[in-house]
Amino acid sequence: MFNKTKKIFLLTFLLVSLFWGGVNTLTAATNNYKIVVDPAHGGSDAGVKITDTINEKDITLAIALALQTELSKEGNIKVILSRVSDKDVTAENRKKIMQENKPNFFLSIHINRGFGKHASGFELYYPGFGKAAASTKKDAKGLSPERIKYLNESVRMAHLIQRNLDSVFPRMGRGLREADVPVLEGLHLPALVVEIGFASNSDDRKKLLSAKTQKEIARALSRSIKSFYR
Repeated sequence: MFNKTKKIFLLTFLLVSLFWGGVNTLTAATNNYKIVVDPAHGGSDAGVKITDTINEKDITLAIALALQTELSKEGNIKVILSRVSDKDVTAENRKKIMQENKPNFFLSIHINRGFGKHASGFELYYPGFGKAAASTKKDAKGLSPERIKYLNESVRMAHLIQRNLDSVFPRMGRGLREADVPVLEGLHLPALVVEIGFASNSDDRKKLLSAKTQKEIARALSRSIKSFYR
């Protein structure tokens, strides 16, 4: 009796598990996400100078295009680029793209410079909604639950990116910082600015100029985004 009951219980458990597993898979498959990836600068706005002929705008676009290619394999993640060629894109243009597409996340790709020739690695910045916190009293911190959710999502994505970019820039992560992101003024969504490498550092510059490393950076960002939405 015990053995028979045990078999029935196990069979029932397996059937229920298979049923809910199928439901969960189906639910996961129907979740679609949109991400606006912003290759910083463009057109007459060259950004920082990498070499005599290559600028920040060229590297950020190459990484963004490679990231779009990587994420297109996922099926349920759509990448919208703020630009797909070397053209001028104003802050208002970028804002309009987000207003029209209502993305789940905004990721802006930049290249660093300064802090001396020895500064290297990558930095991440998130909008801390400081102005909003100062102007509203919706909770103890001055932030609405929705904005706290966006803030948490920004920080969680940052940790994933830090972990994955470490494969490209080993032990060279310079941390996560709060900063104003002007293009997001008036918009509320999770967002990050990634400063990848220093143009003023010779080792970083070699990496940034390498097509192979650009793809490795894109894959690291792609792994982070895919992990975030699993």
